[in-house]
Amino acid sequence: MQKYPSLNPSQEFDRSITITNLKLSHLEYKNVEGKNLFERVKGFQNLVGSLRKQKIILYERRNMSPPAQECYGMDDYGDIFYGINFASADYLGLCTNEQAKEAAATAAQEYSVNSCGAPLAFGASKYYMQLKEELKDYWGMNEVILYSAGWLAGFGVIKGLIRPYDFVIMDELCHNCLTEGAFAATKNVSRVPHLSLEAMEKKLSETRTANPDACILVVTEGLFSMDSDYTDLVALQKLTMKYEAFLLIDCAHDFGCMGKSGKGVFEQQGLQDFSNVLLMSGGSKCLSTNVGWVACNSFEVIDYLKFFSSAYMFTNSVNPVQCATALAQLRILKSEVGNRLRVKVLENYHYMKKELNARGYQIIGYPSPILPLLIGNELVCRVVTRLMIDEGIHCNGIEYPIVRMGQARLRVNLQPQHTKEHLDTFIETFHFCFVKATKIVEESLEKYQLALEQQEQAQETKDNQNKANFNDNRMELKKPNL
Repeated sequence: MQKYPSLNPSQEFDRSITITNLKLSHLEYKNVEGKNLFERVKGFQNLVGSLRKQKIILYERRNMSPPAQECYGMDDYGDIFYGINFASADYLGLCTNEQAKEAAATAAQEYSVNSCGAPLAFGASKYYMQLKEELKDYWGMNEVILYSAGWLAGFGVIKGLIRPYDFVIMDELCHNCLTEGAFAATKNVSRVPHLSLEAMEKKLSETRTANPDACILVVTEGLFSMDSDYTDLVALQKLTMKYEAFLLIDCAHDFGCMGKSGKGVFEQQGLQDFSNVLLMSGGSKCLSTNVGWVACNSFEVIDYLKFFSSAYMFTNSVNPVQCATALAQLRILKSEVGNRLRVKVLENYHYMKKELNARGYQIIGYPSPILPLLIGNELVCRVVTRLMIDEGIHCNGIEYPIVRMGQARLRVNLQPQHTKEHLDTFIETFHFCFVKATKIVEESLEKYQLALEQQEQAQETKDNQNKANFNDNRMELKKPNL
């Protein structure tokens, strides 16, 4: 097993952790009360503070070099490390592509560096308009609207089109931007069991029967990123037609890397009827830049969003450097190079799954650049992630509330440029760290349980002593006066 050393070896994770709080979710601190805004948030540190001291809070890790297949990183504690990168969601490994870097540099020289204005107020550029045209052509859709980020596109399209008297029916695992947009638009939001067409049809039937003249929007994703799975989009689209509803598909994680030409899962499944469909996606995965967009065959829908989607109207435009970068990457996606990258990343997926399955580990979902490696226990997952950083592997541990309780996992992001040595190193390192983490957590839980028992015994002894003292005092009170 090849180890990529930390640059701060004295700062490596202390493997003799002490569990002082078994609360694994921070959600209980979400709805805090009290008139003092600053004081009421301090209780959160009872949980996160102790975990941070033991270096098992792994938020805010950052890149110290381009996030290629191997790179430098720094964690929240200031420790710098080097290793193989399975954390970045750069599914085709294009972030270091020379064509994109040259395109970005050319745009910066031509337009300088600026934040632009809003798209409707002198904020667009020639690269902005060109990106819109090439996205329309690539997806085969009539109209496209660009947002400044994928999250804004998901939120903005629902909030822009749906009104308080409309209805939204969505898969229970839809992304935060979609759920936030839905609940911001209307209280009439229903979430159905993940991937269940039966539950979806039941809810559609109930909603349409009770509201014959209402607008209904069904929301799903092309590829669900935490489970790496997807629904039957062709069947779902037929259901929406049956009940006179409309369908929004979030293609953020399958755009560029799934389907024969990279258009997404809808292409892979052969969806061709877009008469009631909106497609939404972002560039943060395969276009190497922050941009989002919504595509539709209706000019009227896209034009309406320009005036009534606040996430579009009141946010600065995607700047020329970002648009030029996205254009360069989009042209790669459409080329034979893009085809080869899509084939190679799936080859890496199948190899990793086969080898990890052979060692008894469970991979959930379908083949994609995302490989969800199930661990289960939240604390074990945290410790595994921490140990792997020490061993030279960048990866992301995912836990509740992002996934269900008891379903913690590593979300392994694969790239076509990962070599067999990279993959083998990950497999061996993960196995070593999982065994080690399980032992650490078991020993820590035993110590924690022993400490609780000692506390209970001490309290019981104290209670018994207080009871004896109370009885003695009562005896004294009963003695007659001499």
